[in-house]
Amino acid sequence: MKRIINIYTENKNSIKFYIRMTMENYHPVSINEKGLHLLFEFEKSAEIIYYVDANFIQSTPAFGRKYVDKDCEGTDKSFYFKWVSFIDEPIHVSNPYLHHITGLPTLTAVKPHNDGYIVVDFDILKLLEELRLIEHNSAFEKVNSYVMGGSGLLLGIVSVFLVLYGGYIFLHMLIFQKTSEAVMHDVFTSIISITIGLAIYDLAKNIIENEILFKTFNYGSDLQSRILSKFLTSIIIALSIESLIAVFKIVLDDYSKLINAFYLIIGVTLLIVGTGVYNWLSQEVK
Repeated sequence: MKRIINIYTENKNSIKFYIRMTMENYHPVSINEKGLHLLFEFEKSAEIIYYVDANFIQSTPAFGRKYVDKDCEGTDKSFYFKWVSFIDEPIHVSNPYLHHITGLPTLTAVKPHNDGYIVVDFDILKLLEELRLIEHNSAFEKVNSYVMGGSGLLLGIVSVFLVLYGGYIFLHMLIFQKTSEAVMHDVFTSIISITIGLAIYDLAKNIIENEILFKTFNYGSDLQSRILSKFLTSIIIALSIESLIAVFKIVLDDYSKLINAFYLIIGVTLLIVGTGVYNWLSQEVK
């Protein structure tokens, strides 16, 4: 989203000039579905078109490329026309915004026609692609969505299994009598399994949310930094618990192996320090 807006800002004048020329060359024979649909035949970035009469009442449905929205027909559009001015240019082009239907960055053009106005919503991404200002491959985006979505779903299934497995170990320990050492081992194993399961679930949730469902609204290195930090924090917690288990086992069995637990604790400490430095550097970049 940020990248799209930045490219638009750098080329704003050229883009608005292209939209105005497109609208000037568009002369529908009639204000009906067939007449308004003519724009879609020669302009790939146009997504939605409708007609507003002189009283600012939408007099036609909102026509998309593959759908017709009749719910908006007859609604009062005077509120939106408060910011429309034809003094400087005969065709008004709005600033970029997120469309309430498509959820995509959009520009709206308004052209006076007869006694009313033709309103067209343009997809900025397709517009930039059409003007060769950005490289975008829709087929690759679909493949990427399928791969990321499938991977996120599989990670979610694994995470649920780990959480259930941790719960199973804990319930098994409560039902069957065991030695104190076995109890401690099962308790910590259950905690580790559930903690890692939650970490993987959080990762899967972020992948599906930010790469599939709400990709338009979340873009940039800040998002990736937060996801990585949350995942590393969960891993650090799991490794810290594992270090504690190692210390208990060595204390109960053989003190000569205590150095191994010490190395593990040092590794966890370095991971904590590394995560802290990464978070600090990420904030400095912002």
